[in-house]
Amino acid sequence: MSIKPVSGHRVLSQVAERQMRGWAHHLQLQQRQSEHGPPRAVPRLIHPYVAISRETGANGGELAQRVAKALGWKALDRELLDYLADRYNLSRVTLEFVDETVASWFHEMFGKWLDERLVSQAEYVHRLGRIVLLAAQSESTVFVGRGVQFMLPSESGLAVRIIAPKKQRIERITQLQACDHQEAKKYVDETDRGREQFVRRYFHHDTADPHLYALVMNLQFMSLDDAADLIAAECRRRFPCEK
Repeated sequence: MSIKPVSGHRVLSQVAERQMRGWAHHLQLQQRQSEHGPPRAVPRLIHPYVAISRETGANGGELAQRVAKALGWKALDRELLDYLADRYNLSRVTLEFVDETVASWFHEMFGKWLDERLVSQAEYVHRLGRIVLLAAQSESTVFVGRGVQFMLPSESGLAVRIIAPKKQRIERITQLQACDHQEAKKYVDETDRGREQFVRRYFHHDTADPHLYALVMNLQFMSLDDAADLIAAECRRRFPCEK
């Protein structure tokens, strides 16, 4: 008897479901403890977190993994889309279409009418907020992008902006996507614009404003390891009780 291979998407779905069940169970325990104990302020239900805002090609995802490993926390980047797809029975492709992108007015106005499986960007942001809150209430997490710092209490987190020279970022995209310089430049420009407009539209902030971040780090002048060490050290200073 042959064994059918399990698809990568199905494996991700199962992992997402188990993780969310764990978050929900942990949150229920916290709520029960607070009901039988002294009142707790809402921000205390949020574990310390890092929110990394990044320029395209600045390697924010890899940096998040290194920070999480140094602190013993969890890192969530595109995994958030897996949890959303599993929780709300949505297509991953549909979520990619609205994730940190320039919103299409036609999609927002008529997308649902044309195809019930589509999700508007406003719906995506609303549901994303629920998943982010559930994750932050469960454990300390390093989040990547998507305006997470504006969804959670600022006093519980460390907001970080990662930048790098455009030339450096374009070179990295050419390597990652095996494309030429022109294609990489177009990708960097369009993705940066999408992320900027996403945050501006839903959180009314300019991602390039340095006043929004506790740390602004230029990877022209430091390595990923140095940047991760600096972020981890600041987290340990701010949140000494967290592992």
